[in-house]
Amino acid sequence: MTKKNISKLKKISKLPATIQQVTLAAFFSKIFRQKGIDFILVGGAAVQFYTQAQYLTGDIDVILRGDTKEVIETIMTSLGFYRTSNYRQFENPLFQFSVEFPPSPIAIGNRTITMVDVVETPEGPLKIIRIEDLIMDRIIAFVEWKDAPSLDQAKLLYFKNKKEIDHNYLADFAKKEGYSKMLKEVIRKERVKGREQA
Repeated sequence: MTKKNISKLKKISKLPATIQQVTLAAFFSKIFRQKGIDFILVGGAAVQFYTQAQYLTGDIDVILRGDTKEVIETIMTSLGFYRTSNYRQFENPLFQFSVEFPPSPIAIGNRTITMVDVVETPEGPLKIIRIEDLIMDRIIAFVEWKDAPSLDQAKLLYFKNKKEIDHNYLADFAKKEGYSKMLKEVIRKERVKGREQA
């Protein structure tokens, strides 16, 4: 690992939670991009970003697109990250969270997600799952696996981003996947909550 990379990682490790994970992800993204691999932030770290760290996660989940065989191990170990007992998970003592590489592609319900957003970070651009797809991912996790925190995350994501959300896309996604009722519940709860706070 180069001195420049050691210095960069130490600097990122001291950033506030609101930007630490996306900044680290963008740093990784630059390196993977040099190998012709798309690096897309998904999961809890994306929720953390979209909620301005009101929700905190213990890992960074990343989907890679491209020829990733052997590349993950090479890049991550060169940056001082070491594989845990979980084959797809890496840790570094500088950070309180792990980095995990779920298998590609991004799949939510019966839909394969190909479009993503790009956000700017102190380390440059980062591809990230779209807010609408992330909300649907959390709704589906709640309905199918009875994961209550996922419902809380869906509500928080909606509340924090309702002005930027493509409501037509979200409603169409929910309808085609059979989750319109749950989406309406998420929106209704948020509206009630909003009136109570006013």
